[in-house]
Amino acid sequence: LDFLGIGAEKTGKLGFCYSGEKQKYNFPVLDKNLDTWNKEIVFGIYTEIEELTGINLFLKEQEGKVEGEITPGYATLDRNTIKEIYQHYPKVKIIFTLRNPIYRAWSVAIMDLNFAKGDVFKTTDQWFMEHFNTPHSISNGDYETCIKNWRSSFPSNQILILFYEDLANNPLKYIINICNFLNIDSTLYRSLNKTNLKKVIWTGGHSIIRPSLLPFLINLYEEKIYSLSKYLKKDLSSWL
Repeated sequence: LDFLGIGAEKTGKLGFCYSGEKQKYNFPVLDKNLDTWNKEIVFGIYTEIEELTGINLFLKEQEGKVEGEITPGYATLDRNTIKEIYQHYPKVKIIFTLRNPIYRAWSVAIMDLNFAKGDVFKTTDQWFMEHFNTPHSISNGDYETCIKNWRSSFPSNQILILFYEDLANNPLKYIINICNFLNIDSTLYRSLNKTNLKKVIWTGGHSIIRPSLLPFLINLYEEKIYSLSKYLKKDLSSWL
C-alpha cells in the first residue's frame, strides 16, 4: 500500500479515481470506498476483503505503479487507529484535500437529501441546521484537528495537503502535485485532453447555498477557518 486518500468529504474523490483508475495510468485506486480502517476489526479483515473484491491489498500487480485506497472517512480517524496504521505501513503517504468547510457542509447535506429522495425546495432551514450540527458533519469540517491527529503519527513530509479550489481551477496542476508527491511520472497526465480533465464527474446540484443558511454556516466555521489559516500559515480569507 503506497498511499491513502483520507478526504475530505465532497472534494472530488470521484474525479481523482477517474484520473487514476479509468485512464489506467500510474496510480490505480484499489477501491474508492473500502473503508478498511473504519471497521471494528482493523487488521484481521484483509482475507475477507480479498475474497469479496478480488483485490490484494499488499501485492502490486504491475511494477512501476503505485497503489492506494481513498476513503473520505479516514480523515476523522482517532489517533490510536492512525498509530496502528503507521505501525503497519510506516512509509504510506497520506493525501488530504481540503474544501471550504462551509460549502462542504452544504454539499454533504444536499447529497444526503438526494439519497433520501428529498425535495431541497421543500426542506426547511431547521432540517439543514440540524444536519450541519451533527457530529459527523462537524468533525469532517474540523480540518485542523484531522491534520494534527495524522501528524501525531506520520511525519509531515508524508502528508500532502491540497485544496479543492486548486482541483477545480487547475486540475492538471493538482494531479501533477500528487504525481510529484508519489514520485511517479506525470507525462501521461500532461497529454490528457484538458476538457476531459475539467469535466465534472458527478454533482448533486444546488451548488449555491441558501442565503438564509449562510450566516449560520459562517458562524459555525469562522473560528475554525481562522485557526486553520494560522496553523497552515495560509490565507484562507476567501472561505469567508
